[in-house]
Amino acid sequence: MSNQLVSISKWFKRFYLMGFLALSMGIPLIFSSATRSVFEVNKLLFLRIIILLLCGAWLFKTCLLKDNGFEHSEEESYSLFEFKWRRIGLEIPVLFWIITNLISIIISRNVFISTIGAYDRWEGLMTILNYVVLFYMTAKLIDNTRYRILIFCLCLFSTSVSSLYGVVQSLGLDFMNWSKDPVSRVFACINNPVHFCAYVAMIVPLGLSLSHYFLNKIKSASSFITQSYLPILYTSISSLFMIVSLIILHVLDISMFSISTIQFLSIFAIIAAIFYTYDTLLPNRKTILYIISVTMISYLLFIFNFFDFTAYHLTLLALGSALCYCFRAIGNKTFFMYRLCNACTLLVFYSMLLSFSRATIIGYVICIAFFYQLILQKHTDLMTLPRWIMLFFGSAFTHIFLIFKVHLFGTYPAILAAIIGMISFVLIYLASSTNFSFKRIPISQMLLSFIFYAAFIIPFLAIPFITTYFFPIITILLALFVLIQQYLETSFIKNCLCNFMLLNLLFYFSNISHIVFFFILLALLYIYIIKPQFSQSEQFHIVFTFLLKAILVFIPLFLVIVNSFRDLFADFSSLHNLFNYTLVFIIIAFLYFLIKRSFSRLFIAVSLLLFIAGIFFVQLQNYKSPYHNLSQYQADSLRVAKTIEGRMTNLSNNKARLYMWLSVPAWVMDNPLFGSGPDTIRHLYPVYRHPQYGIHEGGHNYTPDRLHNEYLNTLSTKGIIGFIIKYIFFYGAWYLIMLKLFLKYASKSKHYILAGIIVAPSIYLVQVLFNFGVVATLFLFYFLLGIGLSFINDEYTNYEAT
Repeated sequence: MSNQLVSISKWFKRFYLMGFLALSMGIPLIFSSATRSVFEVNKLLFLRIIILLLCGAWLFKTCLLKDNGFEHSEEESYSLFEFKWRRIGLEIPVLFWIITNLISIIISRNVFISTIGAYDRWEGLMTILNYVVLFYMTAKLIDNTRYRILIFCLCLFSTSVSSLYGVVQSLGLDFMNWSKDPVSRVFACINNPVHFCAYVAMIVPLGLSLSHYFLNKIKSASSFITQSYLPILYTSISSLFMIVSLIILHVLDISMFSISTIQFLSIFAIIAAIFYTYDTLLPNRKTILYIISVTMISYLLFIFNFFDFTAYHLTLLALGSALCYCFRAIGNKTFFMYRLCNACTLLVFYSMLLSFSRATIIGYVICIAFFYQLILQKHTDLMTLPRWIMLFFGSAFTHIFLIFKVHLFGTYPAILAAIIGMISFVLIYLASSTNFSFKRIPISQMLLSFIFYAAFIIPFLAIPFITTYFFPIITILLALFVLIQQYLETSFIKNCLCNFMLLNLLFYFSNISHIVFFFILLALLYIYIIKPQFSQSEQFHIVFTFLLKAILVFIPLFLVIVNSFRDLFADFSSLHNLFNYTLVFIIIAFLYFLIKRSFSRLFIAVSLLLFIAGIFFVQLQNYKSPYHNLSQYQADSLRVAKTIEGRMTNLSNNKARLYMWLSVPAWVMDNPLFGSGPDTIRHLYPVYRHPQYGIHEGGHNYTPDRLHNEYLNTLSTKGIIGFIIKYIFFYGAWYLIMLKLFLKYASKSKHYILAGIIVAPSIYLVQVLFNFGVVATLFLFYFLLGIGLSFINDEYTNYEAT
């Protein structure tokens, strides 16, 4: 290829990149009240414009290179109408998927709707083709890791902006007058809390993978060189933030000279000074001492109502802290990107909590557990495709039967739960075992593994006896684990702890007992998995990320958790309460011993001091009820906390969706092979509506446009053949390719990005068991599928023409 054509090819690649970056930034942010459909129409229009521009540029470049005689070789290409393109592995499943949609439209009960799409959804053939072209273009036109990192970073940063808008919504501030109240469940720039939650949940694993990727790129954990301009720049940014904060508070009718504002400025100045000393990957002792001292003093002052902060002050303090954390690293590009990705990922995670959708959180827990199971796996013998598949489904079954509390619905459901639990254990054990053989089954190890698995399920069973004696039970479990852990496979311990810890964090964290249990699980994961296998910087990053996530879950649930604390330690004149309180300190001491293998005099003295101080603190708090004399801010916080707690702990008793799903059998019987046509649910639902649906729905949404299960939507509108081609041949083949790529790059920093790409679409596929896709979530889903498949381009030799 001539130098001129090489230069032209590079400019085309940059144009492709700009188009993909525009999509990454625009889809999560674009909406307009100028159109009746505030979100869907505007996002879809933007998507189609960018796709048309990219397609035009791609076709022009292909013709230009073809005219100059530059084409891919026959053995690695397909050809059509004398055009050749390099194989990426999924051409045939995608072609079959398009053909089944065309056949479905030809025999559709309403060809016009199937082509254009139902009003306000527009998910007909035109939009399906948009997604297919997006997927294929992304897979073909992105051909280097640098571009993928840029795209993921912009996806994360633009979603962070939307998430920040969601946080502002939770404070009761908004420039739009929405028909729904966004305070209790935010939705930011996406049309519904359910879909916003799904979108940001898919972004979180991308943020986690970027953080690990940049951490891996940092060569040293020592101090970075402080550039001469950094003190001035850091001070200027901190001062500018203070000025902006004062302006914001003034707009919110909070005086610049009020005591609360002066306190806010003082605390932020202290935080900025502390973060300036934090110039390393691992905080030094001085920084740790500063952070602990300021935190404890601030907490004590908060208890005695010294601070007069509103939610606005606290939010600005959190944002200011994140700003200082990031800009202290600005002298080193990789270190700055690492910190920026950390901060943005946590912001996106927090907005996911504020929009708490049960379906999405179920998908998030299952898939993020799998993410950590992937990246924490160091034993190469266990990195095989069948093992990863068994591990995913074993973990998924464990989460589902514990989240839905199947055992509480009667005898037969309890038996079903036991069977599911056994199947889950077998799958996880087989995926984790290095020496298992059907010819010689290791009975003793398998039995001990089952004891560990079953024992650690006990705290999640929500049985009154377990709730009453929770601390004695988890103390016994901790002792049991320490006794048998040497006989268990390290990988099995890792996989189980990841499952239980993530499940506990997102579905049981509203209770003080389970908060203690979460820290026990985290400590065990650190002691037996993370500490022996990872560097100090990686240890700190993984553990610190979990701790910050726990704090973020704690924040919106604060008032509920305080009430739980009071219920548990209400009166130390009760021997039961005093015993529970003592066990907490025994557990802490025991975990400290497991980490350090000894007790220092300082630890003993501090522990005794905290034990005695804690008794006085509990008795002091016993006179204060968190649910009386609440300010408006506290009342709003309690409403958010109750919403999240309810969605964590309670299952919906609304049977409307069940009766909605019961309309599917008749639908499929009438349209078995290719369905009734794309997007025909609303048009045909009156024909197949179950008699009980209207009664349980209460008249609202009497004719839905979706069945709240994407799999059933596909089965009804595309038929059995369309279902099989889409979910087995298309998506299934994609996952097989991605897992093979992950195994290939397991020793390289690429594998962190691949882990995020594998997990993020999986969250979507789990949450649509109870939901459906919209433009934003479907865009991100197919975009990620395409970027993942683009790694196939790395397998070919460096060839400039695409």
